[in-house]
Amino acid sequence: MRVVGVDGCPGGWLAVAYETDDGSLVPRVHRSFADLLAAEPDAACVAIDIPIGLVEGESRACDRDARKALGPRRSSVFPAPDPRLLDATTYAEANQRARILTGAGVSAQAFGIYPKVRDVNRAMTSALQRRVVEVHPEVCFWALAGRTPMAFPKRTPEGFAERRALLVAALGDAVPPRDAARTVARPAAPDDVLDAIAAAWTARRHAEGRSGRLPDDPPLDTRGLRMEMVY
Repeated sequence: MRVVGVDGCPGGWLAVAYETDDGSLVPRVHRSFADLLAAEPDAACVAIDIPIGLVEGESRACDRDARKALGPRRSSVFPAPDPRLLDATTYAEANQRARILTGAGVSAQAFGIYPKVRDVNRAMTSALQRRVVEVHPEVCFWALAGRTPMAFPKRTPEGFAERRALLVAALGDAVPPRDAARTVARPAAPDDVLDAIAAAWTARRHAEGRSGRLPDDPPLDTRGLRMEMVY
């Protein structure tokens, strides 16, 4: 069985294909979500780190549940954007529109992921969601560690080692060490590589019917997409 874990990276999407028969992990960078889907038509599950399903004027239950579970790593869960902001072409425009519509602005960091959120959500359908699911890497690692948040930030050497140890225990030595992870999928960073592999671990669990999700009974957005995080 082939499953794919996906994390955003400079220039597009880092997809790590996991072949469960031989344990191989094959990274590849795609420029767009459409390119990614075209390259993986037969994957049993594609688990991607991006909000799927958006709601106007309020936070999603899955984001709130994830922050509660992650404790010291809760700041890694960015607020999912209000869908009315996604066509803003500049940060100033998005920030002004957000203040008018919601009474609060948006951070430049949050605005930075809007193109990727738009890329995915414009392509998603309820039918496609049968095999393409939303994940959050820190929630994946939380599940890998027996529902325990990571102790160190992921971009530190200690954080990389902590997360890699969990993945090696689950998937074997195909998980690259930090020096190798710098080069296997440029321009993706080492922590991007681990995040995509953690997503692939969750994709396998989902394809095998062993995954969990936040919340247990996810609501639907106006397009009929489940707003959930799978782990």
